[in-house]
Amino acid sequence: MKRVTSIAALCIAFAVLLGGCAMETKEQAKARLQVGDGGATGEASSGSVRTEAGKLTAVQFYVPSETDNNLSVIDIPTGKVVGKVKLSEAPSTVVFSSTMREAYAANMHSSTVSIINTQTLKVEKEVPVGPMPHGMVLSPDNKTLYVAAVADQFIYLIDTKERKETGTIDLGNGAKTNYMSLFGDKLYVSDHENNKVYVVNVKTKQTLQTIATGKTPRAIKVSDDGKKLFVPAAGDGTLEVYSTETGKLESKIAAAAGATDVVVSEDGNTAIVTSMEGNAVTFIDLASGKPVQTINGLAGARHVSFNRQQTKVYVTLSGSGEVVVIDTEARTAGERIKVGDKPHGISIKALPGIGGSC
Repeated sequence: MKRVTSIAALCIAFAVLLGGCAMETKEQAKARLQVGDGGATGEASSGSVRTEAGKLTAVQFYVPSETDNNLSVIDIPTGKVVGKVKLSEAPSTVVFSSTMREAYAANMHSSTVSIINTQTLKVEKEVPVGPMPHGMVLSPDNKTLYVAAVADQFIYLIDTKERKETGTIDLGNGAKTNYMSLFGDKLYVSDHENNKVYVVNVKTKQTLQTIATGKTPRAIKVSDDGKKLFVPAAGDGTLEVYSTETGKLESKIAAAAGATDVVVSEDGNTAIVTSMEGNAVTFIDLASGKPVQTINGLAGARHVSFNRQQTKVYVTLSGSGEVVVIDTEARTAGERIKVGDKPHGISIKALPGIGGSC
C-alpha cells in the first residue's frame, strides 16, 4: 500500500510540475497575473524569454501574418513576441493538437497546410490540399484535420498521423467553404459567397442541413453546449444566433460593418464580435440581444481569442500589423503588440488544467 501511495504522490507532483501555470487554481492565477497577463509589465529580458519560446507549458498566442509569410509567437505573461516560424505563402489560421505539441497552419497562396513542432518551432512537413486553404478544425481525438479551401467546394481531410490528405467532403456544385466549427459528429461550414452554413455529418460525409444566413457569413462558432450557432454576417454588420436543433434564426444583433469573428463568454452572457471593415470590436449582451459597447479605431480588427481566464481578448489588427489587448471587464483597448504585416488568425497554446490561468 505504501508503494502505491508513493507512486501516486510522485505522479501528482510530476503532473503539477509539467502543467506549470496550466495547473494553477484560479486564485493562484489571479495573484500571479497581477504582475501582468498579456501586458507590458513583465520584465523578463527578451533573450531569456526567447530561449523558452518552445517550452511545452508556455502559454502563448500564435499569429500568422499573410504578407510576411511567418508566424509570431506571443508570450502572454510578458506581452512580447518571443519566436518566429517561417511559413509558406499567405498563412491565415492556426489550430493546435490537444497536447499542444503540434500546430497546423493554413497557407492560402501555397495551397498547403504546414505541420509545426511547437517545441522546436520548426515546420516538419507541408501537406498539399485544395486551393486557398483557410478555416480549419481538428477532431477531438487529434486524428483528422478538416481544412476549408476558399476557392472550391470541398473540405479536405488530413490524417495527422500519416501527415497526408486522405479524402474530401463535397458540399456540392457552386459551394464555397470558408470557416468551420465542429461539435460532436456535426461540422458547420460557412459559405461566404452563397450566404449559407452547411451542417455535415463527418462520419457519413453527407450534408444534413443548409442554413440560409445573412450576407457574407464568416468565422462561425457553436456554443459549448452545442445548442446555438453564432454567425458574424459581414455584409449586414450583424451577429446572428441560430438554433442548431431547428436551424432557425433566434436573434440578429447589430455589430459593426464587416462583422468577422466572435467569441462567447463561458457563462453564455456576452459575445465579442470583431469587424474587419468596420475597424471595431463590439460587446453584445446575449440576454437582451443588444450591443452594449463598441471600441472603434481598431484598424482591420480581424480575429479574436480569449486568454485563459477570459479577462482579456486578443484581436489581430490586419490594418496595422498589431495584436491589441482588450480588457473584457473595463471594455477598453490597452497595449498593442507588434507582429508581422497583415496578421490574420490568432490561436492560444495552453495545456488544459485546473482553473482558467493565463
